[in-house]
Amino acid sequence: MPPPGSVDVAILGGGPAGAVAAHLLAGWGFNVDLLTRPPHARALAESLPPSVGKLLDHTGLRTPIDAAGFLRSTGNTVWWGPVADRAEPFGEGAPGYQVPRDRFDRLLLDQAAGSGARVRRRAVVREVLAPADPGRPATVRFDTGGRARSLDARWVLDCTGRAGLTARQGARQLEPGLRTMALVGVWDRPGVWPVAEASHTLVESYGDGWAWSVPVSMERRYVAVMVDPTVTALHGRGELAVAYRRELGRTARLGPLLAGARLAGRPWARDASPYSSATPGRPGHLLVGDAASFTDPLSSFGVKKAIASAWLAAVVVRTSLEDPGLASAALELYNRRERAIMETLRARSSEFARAAAGSHAGDFWARRADREDGEVSGEPDVGALRQDPAVLAAFAELKGRDQVILRPASGVRREPRPAILADRVVLREHLLLSGFPDGLRWLRNIDLVHLLDLARTTGDVPQLFEGCRRQTPEGSLPDFLGALSVLIAQGALEFA
Repeated sequence: MPPPGSVDVAILGGGPAGAVAAHLLAGWGFNVDLLTRPPHARALAESLPPSVGKLLDHTGLRTPIDAAGFLRSTGNTVWWGPVADRAEPFGEGAPGYQVPRDRFDRLLLDQAAGSGARVRRRAVVREVLAPADPGRPATVRFDTGGRARSLDARWVLDCTGRAGLTARQGARQLEPGLRTMALVGVWDRPGVWPVAEASHTLVESYGDGWAWSVPVSMERRYVAVMVDPTVTALHGRGELAVAYRRELGRTARLGPLLAGARLAGRPWARDASPYSSATPGRPGHLLVGDAASFTDPLSSFGVKKAIASAWLAAVVVRTSLEDPGLASAALELYNRRERAIMETLRARSSEFARAAAGSHAGDFWARRADREDGEVSGEPDVGALRQDPAVLAAFAELKGRDQVILRPASGVRREPRPAILADRVVLREHLLLSGFPDGLRWLRNIDLVHLLDLARTTGDVPQLFEGCRRQTPEGSLPDFLGALSVLIAQGALEFA
């Protein structure tokens, strides 16, 4: 146990990232303080895709979130670039969630408190003093109840989102030339909105921006326009409502949907400019969720990203506290994965921008379509692999042969790399392949090292599949065949 006035972990910020990290770490038996101030801005509504379900199950949060009665969504409706009208239902009929963030955040904070975290809901953090000796705790100074207080923490997690309490101290870089401002309003309409799918998130591109609408009930929708304040004139708070309605009037679909609806209160503005952090993790300190990076919110992955980042941060802190010898490996894993998800989301935003730029002239889309995206080193992009010519050729040969016997190629290198097992960071052998110089162990639900070892004793494909299924029953036949194709394309497996 830490001494009086000290904690294992101080978490700054009470959004999804902070609350989920506190919930996990307290549930694992650590002494956790979460410091958050009362909300001082109007809350947005956000979409959670069905793919967030695995995270909610793993973190133990699905049951309380399901019980909260949030509107369940069946997909998205899109008017984007050359696409006139496209309904995109979620796969396999699984529903997502449409959540007002104020209610959602309170629920997660209650879960953190229920797991044993000390949640200080009226704390204003003033500064974080890094220790002179890296092995010593940091000091967090804050005000609560009209009194100045401080605590020492072995780990500090900055989960303060865009505010970036510590991230702004040199760790964060804005993307040059890309400013985005969200203008948001809440609209009520008696009865049913005139849309084909009432639960859908609506997304539309137009000349100098894009717009979205998220329903939180059958009667209420949040509607936002995303603009660049260097392109679209915003003449101050007094004229915000005028600018908001003007931009809605430029949309072909969302604007007309608001006929007959009532704007509840005044619209408000929120900065949504993208930024990143080259090194979100350092000894004793992590930037988590939006504190580390933020991309144009085109994919509705903001809350999912925050929860995933919180889980990863909690795993890294747990490992470092329980096994200090693995702290460096855990930080290496954290930095690599946080950079990978940032670059993946940036690339996805760029794809959307290029599609819109083909139909809308102007600086807004031209700037976003022209930006250069970084490489995602070492992380498998399954979508890209499915289009890789070498992988497709290997898959075609697998299907075209009457009988397939495979054997491991000689000279495939293996080295230990950090991985996650049972919510801890461990060192596991990874394959060093030409396309994955940082190492690769898992592809979807298939353990590639295990698969290569199986091929040393049997090259028969059906037996290989059964061996993989015994280790990971969730591994499907398509996952298995995809893994075989990648290993063949990368020269790790060859036809006998």
